[in-house]
Amino acid sequence: MWVITHVLAGLGIAAALGGPWWLVAVVVLLSHVLMDLVPHWDYTDSDHLTVYAWCDFVASLAAVCLAWAALGHPWWVAFMGVLSGAPDADVLIWLARGREGRKLFPSHWERFPHGRSGPAWGISVQVAIMALSAAVLLALAP
Repeated sequence: MWVITHVLAGLGIAAALGGPWWLVAVVVLLSHVLMDLVPHWDYTDSDHLTVYAWCDFVASLAAVCLAWAALGHPWWVAFMGVLSGAPDADVLIWLARGREGRKLFPSHWERFPHGRSGPAWGISVQVAIMALSAAVLLALAP
């Protein structure tokens, strides 16, 4: 899934659970694994990888900043958004190495049943997850 999808899900989960932080950290990392099982479309197979990756990064950074600075969620909620998207850094490193080497996060391993689909379904499911997560984040803003 896109990083922004994981980040928004992590933010929504953190806002909904409200703590303790260590439990929320475990849940957002598990959510990353579970979301990677859902059939989705990744831009890693696209001809425009660099453009999509930069847009994904900027959107993720904006979501974290908005949750904290504009919506007033505590810093640790914003951090859980970062933590939820952080496992995708190993995909970035793998791509930078020319698709060589080993990925570290379990749901990125070759033998993991990573969900894949075409763009129509794969983008739609991610938009639905992002919309639900954003709605939770907005509804629970302090």
